[in-house]
Amino acid sequence: MRLSDIKGERTLDVIADLLDPIYSIAEDPEAAALFQRQKLPDGMTSREFGAQWLKKAAVTLLKGHKADCIAILSAIEGVTPAEYTDSLDLTKLLTDVSDLISDSTFTTLFFSTAQSGNSSGSASESTEAHKA
Repeated sequence: MRLSDIKGERTLDVIADLLDPIYSIAEDPEAAALFQRQKLPDGMTSREFGAQWLKKAAVTLLKGHKADCIAILSAIEGVTPAEYTDSLDLTKLLTDVSDLISDSTFTTLFFSTAQSGNSSGSASESTEAHKA
């Protein structure tokens, strides 16, 4: 299931359930660095860069934030973390993670949370631009 598929009052419950694990990941400097905008290195294709990022992200998040990952996936599915873990196998994990990283609603929420406080430019520069 995708975050963008959740409707109605359940949306509030799911967002509330996602805040702690997303914040936990965002507080980890190694994990948060994965979600910082990076320039494509010279000589590397975007596909190569994406594959490299995915490998590093998978290891960092699945090993270092196992409980957070389970909390996120179970909240979106609408089950407890224990129920989610009991039903988990490789196929389910790959499907659920694929759905999640291709969900623009989730990536917007996750990336903006992980990048909070890292905006460029000063407030005065932003104000100056709007006055012109």
